[in-house]
Amino acid sequence: MKAQCMPQAKKALVLSDCMDPRVYSDRCKERFYDIDMIISCGDLPEYYLDFVVSTLNVPFFFVHGNHDPSGGKQSMAGGINLDEQVVFFRGLLLAGLEGSIWYNGGIHQYTQRAMYFKYLKMLPRLEWKRLKYGRSIDILVTHAPPAGLHEGEDLPHKGFHTFSLINKKFSPRYHFHGHTHLYDHKENRRDHMDGTMIINAYSFQVVQIGD
Repeated sequence: MKAQCMPQAKKALVLSDCMDPRVYSDRCKERFYDIDMIISCGDLPEYYLDFVVSTLNVPFFFVHGNHDPSGGKQSMAGGINLDEQVVFFRGLLLAGLEGSIWYNGGIHQYTQRAMYFKYLKMLPRLEWKRLKYGRSIDILVTHAPPAGLHEGEDLPHKGFHTFSLINKKFSPRYHFHGHTHLYDHKENRRDHMDGTMIINAYSFQVVQIGD
C-alpha cells in the first residue's frame, strides 16, 4: 500500500513527571488556547491531569509512569491508555508502552526482557496499521527513554532497548518520554535517533506535530 503523508499539523501539550505552575494555573486556557491534544508520559497526579484536560477540553492520551499508583488499563482523567495499544486519531497513529526499568519490584516496572514481550504483544497491531495506512506509528509515547539517549546514570533511569528497536524498525516521527528529570533549562531535551525526534517531556513541552 502506498504510504500516506503526515496529517496536517496539530499542536500537542506533552506532560511528564513534574507539575508545572505555568500549566496548573488560572491562565492555562489562555496560555495553551490552541492545543489540539494532551499527552501524558506518566508520573503525574490524576487531579493535575483532570485540571488540564477539563480546562483545555481536548482529547487526552497517556501511559503510566513507575510512580503512578493505578494499574491495568483503567482510564485517567477520561483519557485513553496507550499501553500496548496503537490508536488512530485524526490522521495520527499513536502507540505507547508504560513504565520504567525494573529496580525494586514496584508497579509499572519491567526488565528489558519483559518490555520486549510487551512489544511483541503490540506487534500485530503495528503490522496491521502498516498494511492499512502505509505506516505503523507517527508518535511513540513511553515513560522511560530509549536505550542510548536521554538516560540517567543510575539503574532506575536507564532506557529500554526495545524502544530503540521500535524507533529503528518503524521510524515514528516523534518519540515522547519522561522519567529523566531535567533541572537546568539549558539541558538538551530534543534529539534524533534513526530519523525519529526524541523529546524528553519532563514538566511540559508544546510540540507542533507535522512541522
